Amino acid sequence: DNTTSGLSATDVKDAIDEVAVKNGIADYNDSATSSTPIVLNKDTWTTVTNDGAGSFTNLSYLPSDVTSLLDTSTGSFDFHELDLGDNVTIRNDYTVTPNTNNALLQLRYTLGAPGSSYTLEKTVGRLDSGSGVGYRFSLQQDMIYMGDTNTKNNPIGLQVKLSTDGTLVNAGTALGVTKR
Repeated sequence: DNTTSGLSATDVKDAIDEVAVKNGIADYNDSATSSTPIVLNKDTWTTVTNDGAGSFTNLSYLPSDVTSLLDTSTGSFDFHELDLGDNVTIRNDYTVTPNTNNALLQLRYTLGAPGSSYTLEKTVGRLDSGSGVGYRFSLQQDMIYMGDTNTKNNPIGLQVKLSTDGTLVNAGTALGVTKR
């Protein structure tokens, strides 16, 4: 018997293919900060820019009906083309070089419209292998879901805060979209 709950094997395959086409990925690599790192001032939230012009930017696999997930003029994530209930897995790839040993690094996303804004924040960790050493963060994942129009329809910024002065080079961000 080639049926599953009344569906033929072809129907099941077509349904799986339809979901796979809706889901997608995008990889926005930055080119500007490799030559001009972002200056991090002690204990100050600093916006991480991304021009999307890096040589490994890959937009070949965007979700269907989505033309972009990043505003390259500001570096803000732009999820307005997604649907409520969709979620985005975010993998940022950046290197922070502190001027002092034992610096604390924090990361946050700024979401929502002015007056209805909120943040999602986490401590990345202590940078205790020395000052002047580049600490690369490239495999940590975060997830943001489109739970309301305030999140979906407004720019989402990426910011870091370092407990000492330092610099940041942004290699880029890979985004995976899962449609509901």
